Amino acid sequence: MMMLSTPALLCGAMVGGGLVLVARQLLPGRPDLGAVLDRMETTEIASPLSAPGADGSVRSRSDTLTLQVGAAVLARNSVPMAIPRRDLDLLGIPVAKHVGDKVVGAAGGLVLPQLGGALLALAGTGLSLPIPLFVSLALAAFMWFSADTNVKAKARRARREFRYGVASFMERARLERGAKAGAEAALHRAAAVGDTWVLSRIRSTLDHAKLAGIPPWEALKTLSEQLDVPELAAPAETFSMAGGEGSSIQTALGKQATALRGRLLTDEQAEANSASERSVIPGTIMFAVVMAIIAFPAGYILLGT
Repeated sequence: MMMLSTPALLCGAMVGGGLVLVARQLLPGRPDLGAVLDRMETTEIASPLSAPGADGSVRSRSDTLTLQVGAAVLARNSVPMAIPRRDLDLLGIPVAKHVGDKVVGAAGGLVLPQLGGALLALAGTGLSLPIPLFVSLALAAFMWFSADTNVKAKARRARREFRYGVASFMERARLERGAKAGAEAALHRAAAVGDTWVLSRIRSTLDHAKLAGIPPWEALKTLSEQLDVPELAAPAETFSMAGGEGSSIQTALGKQATALRGRLLTDEQAEANSASERSVIPGTIMFAVVMAIIAFPAGYILLGT
């Protein structure tokens, strides 16, 4: 009778436990009443160019799977985690999909190494040593945290693009205000020109504010807090003082647009300098390797004599 080693038993237990947890999350359960009410009351519009399937395309099976897993986890509140809601809202990614990506990625990182080792063993070409358990745990942790890292990196690029859109929006609003347009009309006309996802987001926010009877500048302030883009709050604050002189508001918008463009240019220069510094590192390493290859034979001969 063949005896199984302790590492093999532990690996099998981890694989079986991971599969049981995934199956448990996929099974339908009693939904949380608070989560259901939050989903019914939400009126947020995702970014039209970033949300999965927002362009009318059908979601892939992997997206559908992660959405189902994420929705099940959120309904059960079974996994404590910090969710970057502002970043997800900016990118137009549903919270359920992000949670599903984390859970499915971690489960795959935990199971796949052990499953690969088991398949190699069945094929008769197994490894000389079993795959350690900490390899699966490390891969699962990497997949879990990489989902947040990827979202933050994409959100950082999206916020930079949003700031450029806000600068253009402020300039057009200043021109509309200079053409004697009212405060609300100037905002709506400025947002109506262009089909970028930034202007589409601003335009949808202004349209919803108009239907809800909310001042458009208040809606823009809320949007700036929701997306963590404070540059959008400045023109909203300026237009909230629309009862003053139109020329003063026009001047303030011009100064804000100029200052924002200056900050964006400074950020671009800093990023370019950082990229230049990083590009020097590979050349320095190669130079050191070449010098070592050249100097080693000569040094070996001198030491040997």
